[in-house]
Amino acid sequence: MFAFQKNERQLLKNVGIWIDGTSSWLNDGQWDISPKQIRGGTLSIMVAYHPKWKIQVTMLEEQKKTDSSIFYTFIVKNQSNDKKDMKFLMHHQKMESASTKVAFVSPLKQAIIHYGEPIISLLAADFFKEKESQLAVGKKEKIWCNSKGMLAVSPLCQEGLESMMVTKLTLLPLQEVYGRVWEFHGQSEEEVLAKHELQIGSEELEQVTKQML
Repeated sequence: MFAFQKNERQLLKNVGIWIDGTSSWLNDGQWDISPKQIRGGTLSIMVAYHPKWKIQVTMLEEQKKTDSSIFYTFIVKNQSNDKKDMKFLMHHQKMESASTKVAFVSPLKQAIIHYGEPIISLLAADFFKEKESQLAVGKKEKIWCNSKGMLAVSPLCQEGLESMMVTKLTLLPLQEVYGRVWEFHGQSEEEVLAKHELQIGSEELEQVTKQML
């Protein structure tokens, strides 16, 4: 068994799949995790496989040091011969020492904005040919209903350190779907929203991901 670095363990802890009333986070021991591969110094790749569900999640993490941006690209593949209805889960938790004062969901931008002093963060997701993600802010145990696989309606939180994004996926046998999560930091709301608007459209996501691999 290989050891993960702290940021890798955090990523595994924050990504999961929900099927039929059960959530499985990538760090809960039910997944076979491959060692991380480093490409070009700024791109790392990990692959997780759930033997019981026959679901494979490939994760690409890309960091841009110039503006502290982080991009996570996910490929979720149904390795079984059965149709799978599932939900992709992404839990985001800022450090306790973070200066975030409040967080809210922007329905128009389909993004979560964490307001801090002086840094503002924006978190968003985009899945290829899928419906919009459900977003909520607040402590995971308060906003996430595991039995129903649903987030509570929680668009505003005064203690804005945690947030979740949930995306419904339906995969046919051996089908895969591409998704991307990005996090931007800036000095103003206008700055992070401008970066958000520049993100590639979902129609280009599959092609770009294959080029990265």
